Amino acid sequence: MNMQFPKGTHSYKRMKLERGLYQESEASGLTFTEFLATVDGGAYVDPDSALDPFQQQMAVRNLVTSGPRSIQLDAFYEEDNRLLFPEWINRQIREGMSLGKNALRLSDLVAVETEIESGVYEVLVSEIGSEVTPKRVGQGGEFPEVEIKMGDQTIKLAKYGIALSASYEAIRRVKAPVFASTLQKIGFYIGRQMVDDGLTALVNGTGNNDAAEVEQVATSGTLAYSDLVNFDLNFEPFESDFWVAPKQVLQTILNMVEFKDPMAGFTYQQTGDLVSPLGNTLRRYDGTLLSTDRLAGFMHQFGIEKVTERSASLVEVERIINKQIEGTVVSQVVGYAKIDKDATRILDITYV
Repeated sequence: MNMQFPKGTHSYKRMKLERGLYQESEASGLTFTEFLATVDGGAYVDPDSALDPFQQQMAVRNLVTSGPRSIQLDAFYEEDNRLLFPEWINRQIREGMSLGKNALRLSDLVAVETEIESGVYEVLVSEIGSEVTPKRVGQGGEFPEVEIKMGDQTIKLAKYGIALSASYEAIRRVKAPVFASTLQKIGFYIGRQMVDDGLTALVNGTGNNDAAEVEQVATSGTLAYSDLVNFDLNFEPFESDFWVAPKQVLQTILNMVEFKDPMAGFTYQQTGDLVSPLGNTLRRYDGTLLSTDRLAGFMHQFGIEKVTERSASLVEVERIINKQIEGTVVSQVVGYAKIDKDATRILDITYV
């Protein structure tokens, strides 16, 4: 987030920033911001401020990164300000990853996030079907058993990244909001690739016999309102809360008479938010996974587990601190595991 500091009186205290802070925060299992809050028992944090500890250190140095009085990037290299630059870059990239209103976002898919030390992760699998239903039993009776075990297939984490091709001299006089937009664009494209892989895990599974079940519309090539009703009801015992579809399918849904009521039209015209067919949040996805004639539905709570390799930073901290911008890599190591295969279903519209 770019920063214009709120008005009011706050007792911000300037912390002396040391080079080892990022390494210490990572070793502690804390984010950089969380670690700043622990330095000297929190002596440098104003608990009454709306700003987090990182933003407070930005404020006390007057590092304004939005608006007409925003700084040039070379201000980050005055005194110990350079220690804040990597975290500021991280925040712009993460903000870019979450951009979008109607497009499918990774946060829509991810129910659980896990950090690990290595690049391989064993998936926990539990199968609860209609044959394993909790029930009342008499005295001495046996309860149904649910087997919880490690999956047959582990998942391997992949690195998503982009190398920056810009020298310090080339960007030192660039205004912070301009550079922030570039970083957010980088984050946006990294986020799109992560969405592709996350949705692939949700639809195709991760090798543990967990691909989503596919059902078909009543008439091949025609998507009718009754097909959507059946699709929604077939999730039992789960309940879908997200539907994902490409542009062509969204056009068909949005033009159905059943979804053309005045309030839905008013909301779309005023905010651009799509209708919520049968209570489901509608998201657009134009990747090849769903082709042009498929709809995916899922229950967010049992979507995917996002597994990341533990690291406090998306950028190479030491290179940024040392002005070695050229060739610096922005990256994150991520993998995905499917939580429950029955909480996702696919509606195939053209099958003949």
